[in-house]
Amino acid sequence: MDMGDIAGNPIAQLAFLVLSAAGGYKVWRAQQPTEAKERADSSGQIAALATWKELLEGERAARVKAEERADKFAAERNEALEQVWEMKGQLKAMNENLATHMAELGSLRDQVRQLQEQIHAQ
Repeated sequence: MDMGDIAGNPIAQLAFLVLSAAGGYKVWRAQQPTEAKERADSSGQIAALATWKELLEGERAARVKAEERADKFAAERNEALEQVWEMKGQLKAMNENLATHMAELGSLRDQVRQLQEQIHAQ
């Protein structure tokens, strides 16, 4: 179709207008699914972000609980170590006391032996 034919022919002008409208409509319809997909993709990303946020909050809560358990364990361990060191100190004192008593017992045995010898010697 020549442009000169369209200018003087109203049917050609109408056909050109209809074809132009149809082409425009086709282009518009081709873009519509893309926009819907973009909206769906945006909605999906928003949903994914919400899910990730929930997972992150859950992980943070789990980490806080784990840190609390670790702190409690460390406190219990430190308390147990203090008790062990106290017991070591008590054991050392008892060993020293036992050594003193053993030495005293040895000297008392010597005295008893000397007294028995004196009794038997008479």
